[in-house]
Amino acid sequence: MSTISITRNSSQVSRKGPEQFFAGSVRIDPLFERNDPSHISAAYVTFEPGSRSAWHTHPLGQALIVTAGKGWVQRWGDKAQEIGPGDVVWIPPGQKHWHGASPTTGMTHLAIQEAVDGKNVEWLEKVSDEQYVGAVRETTMVERKSGQLPATSIGDDVRTVAPALEKYLQGPVAEVWKRPALSARDRSLVTVAALIARNQAVELPRYMNLALDNGVKPSEISEIITHLAFYSGLPNAMSAVATAKDVFGRRGIGPDQLPPASPPLLPLDEAAEAQRAASVQEQFGVVAPGIVQYTTDVLFRELWLRPGLAPRDRSLVTVSALIASGQVAQVPYHLNRAMDNGLTRAEAAEVITHLAFYAGWPSAFSALPVAKDVFEKRAQ
Repeated sequence: MSTISITRNSSQVSRKGPEQFFAGSVRIDPLFERNDPSHISAAYVTFEPGSRSAWHTHPLGQALIVTAGKGWVQRWGDKAQEIGPGDVVWIPPGQKHWHGASPTTGMTHLAIQEAVDGKNVEWLEKVSDEQYVGAVRETTMVERKSGQLPATSIGDDVRTVAPALEKYLQGPVAEVWKRPALSARDRSLVTVAALIARNQAVELPRYMNLALDNGVKPSEISEIITHLAFYSGLPNAMSAVATAKDVFGRRGIGPDQLPPASPPLLPLDEAAEAQRAASVQEQFGVVAPGIVQYTTDVLFRELWLRPGLAPRDRSLVTVSALIASGQVAQVPYHLNRAMDNGLTRAEAAEVITHLAFYAGWPSAFSALPVAKDVFEKRAQ
């Protein structure tokens, strides 16, 4: 005669998700195996950020109940879908799919499935880094374009501390990201540069992730940090390095996606560089010959010629950092250089508009007379 059976929590042994079936760090906490006549088994599965299952199928389907964190599920041929706590996912029998954590947040779900002839899963090939990042990025971009994901996430702390700030975040701040004069990718470059220049470590992870979602390459973020070490200072760059290390780690971004330390450099405009160097030498050569020499040798004959960041984007980052840090005296040269490198007048104006929200109105208005003067002189 059958009796009630209790399996004590302390008797269950956690195990690591096998590497041949999972990518990243995954922990499986079994709950119960099938007991005849039932053919159902269940387990809690915890995915660290960026971790996921391989592609697989279930003969009688599978139910997932998300209990914590944020993750993704994707059926072969469909777009990935985001899932969170309380969501119940049903995968039909025989459907090729994967599920796992988001790039930045882990996820735990309860997995329930039935077996046929003692087998409840058929493992297939792994989900590559390209498939994972591509699926998450594609879905995120579609949702953002449709207005489902605001550019700035609103946390409970904002709501409970400053409800008026929440209103503005949901209104003009979200709206500025949709203005057509500057692409979402360019806005990400501007924002990341401003945050690094101002050493805003709390907000930087969010906007680095947004930049990657908006099409900024990991190699370009690496170059931005290197570039701003010279334009915002080494301490600010080192702070950004710590943030990027965590963001890259959570998204599975490895050294193979970063620029080499000493790549072949872009061609140098010898005439323009000679003119710039002569002007600086004449003004400051007797004052600080060391910085004049480093400016020539390190900045303009090497840093600005690194191919990991397009000249226009390098100029865009520089102008953004200078405005954000209030260094308006340096803006005329670099804004002219940016426009020579392809930044349009409308885009330059929009950079200042965008920075009003991320560096403050005083910084933006301090840059306006400088930009006006540059625009007027270039129109002559």
